[in-house]
Parts: sequence; C-alpha cells; structure tokens
Amino acid sequence: MSHRDFVIGAIAAAATASGAFASSSPLSNWNLITRSYVTSSSEVDGSALIGGYLDGGASNYAIHGLTDAGGVGLAVGGNINGGPKSVNAGSLRYGGSINTIVNMNGGGMQITDNTVASQAAAAMNTVSGISMFLAGLSANSTMDGGGNLNATPTLIDGQLVAVFNISAASVQSLGQLNLHIGTAQSVIINMPSAGGLVDLQGAPNIIGDFSKANSSRILWNFFDASSVLVNNSFRGALVAPNAALQVLGGGIDGSVAVDRITAQNAEIRSSVYTGYIPAPGAASLCVLAGAVAARRRREPVGC
Repeated sequence: MSHRDFVIGAIAAAATASGAFASSSPLSNWNLITRSYVTSSSEVDGSALIGGYLDGGASNYAIHGLTDAGGVGLAVGGNINGGPKSVNAGSLRYGGSINTIVNMNGGGMQITDNTVASQAAAAMNTVSGISMFLAGLSANSTMDGGGNLNATPTLIDGQLVAVFNISAASVQSLGQLNLHIGTAQSVIINMPSAGGLVDLQGAPNIIGDFSKANSSRILWNFFDASSVLVNNSFRGALVAPNAALQVLGGGIDGSVAVDRITAQNAEIRSSVYTGYIPAPGAASLCVLAGAVAARRRREPVGC
C-alpha cells in the first residue's frame, strides 16, 4: 500500500469511527475539541467535544447555539466536576459521572454515552492528520520585519490559499501581526514552536485582516507544540493536536482543537473553521495520530 493510500484510508476510517458525531470536518462541526481534559471558568459559544473530564469553575456551552450537526451542545468523555455548568442549546452527552450542578438551559436531554472519549479521539486523529498535511505545504506568502503578513495565495485544490511558515521565535518580539489577506479565500499559518512552546501572551497584537469576520477562514497550525499560551484577542482556528493550551485572556474567535486545556479564563467564540482542508478523496493527508510517531522516523513531514 502506498503512503497516499494509507493516509486516505486512515482518514476515512477516522471519519467512520466518529459515529454519531460524524462531520465533513471536526473543525467545522465543533467549536472546541480536546483529546483529554478541560479546566474552564469561561464559555464556549458553540458545541464542545471533550475527551476527558471537565473541571474548573462555572462554565457555559453552546451559548450562541449549536455548531454540531448532531444536536450536541456539550459532550464529555469523563466526569463533570467543579463549579456549575450550563448547556444553553442541544443535549449533554457524558461518559463519567456528574458531580456538580448542570443547567440544561436549552431544554436538551442529559444522555449517558460511554463512547464520547472514543468519539473525541477519532475527531482528534482526523485533526492531527489535517495538521500534519498543512505543515507540509510550501509557503507562498511572507511576513516582513514589521510583522506584516502579506498573503499571495495560490490555487490549491480549487481554492486560493495563502500559506505562511513563521517561527514562534520570530513573532514573540514583535509589537503586532498585521494580516493583509488580499484575494486569499483561506489563510494557513504554520508556526513551528520554540522547543515545544508557543507563547502569544501580550505582544504581538493581532490586527488588520485578522478580524472576526475573517476568523472562519484563518487557521493557525501549531503542529509540533506541546504548550500554547494566549492572553490577547486571537482570531482564527487554533490547532495544536499535541499541546496543552492556556487561554489566559482576550478570547479566541475560531475553532480550537488541542490535546487539553489546563486553563480557560476567556471565551472560545463560534467562528468555526470553514476554510481549506484537504479532502480524503482529493488530497492525501499526512499520518494520523497513532501512526505519526512510527512513520516520522522514516518519512518526511511533507506530503
């Protein structure tokens, strides 16, 4: 079996395994996805899929309605602990026990479902494949020394896609990141970490065409990060399949897909990502979660 056939087959299997939560893309279906736990004292505007437990202070879900096509406002694979939780639209599915007050403000049902953890794992496997594929794209757009990101998109699978490759170290001393989106229909920002860390606290300010209106077509790909810190207003999807995320302020306008959230003190807002991703039948994805470690030793990241 060729590498291309292997990856396409793996993506198709992951999509099938996602069962009740199946979607053309987890990033467009879920406002938040984690493989493991979430500690939160804030809110998610759309639907959330949490593979592990949910803890922290009072937190709210689906406050602006559902993004999940299956009608789920909140799905939690483990226990629900800590302060009161509110689900403002759709159902609650959970695989552990409820050890706090849960208000079903949208009138949905609470449903025991011991498959939630595996659903989250399948969704994150798909996201991991997307992340590795995007990390292998050649950059076609550049950032200058003043932090101006000038999109010069090229046609990829029928869509005008701007691809940046910017190291975390190169932006941490900048005062701003100013996107000039031009004709780009989607913007992919691949950002290799600095020893596993991506620290976007304080500077740089994210301005220009990093607007709420454009958030659904911007994707930040922290493909090799183990820790991501954000405390200013962040626009676009945040994808870091192997990272612990801390949202310390500002809030995120876009889909979030990470291994776990160790602190969520600001909102995740419902501009779910609807921009470019490779389709299983049109472009190969680089290796999915479980196969990444084994294959990276003998194959390049690029597709």
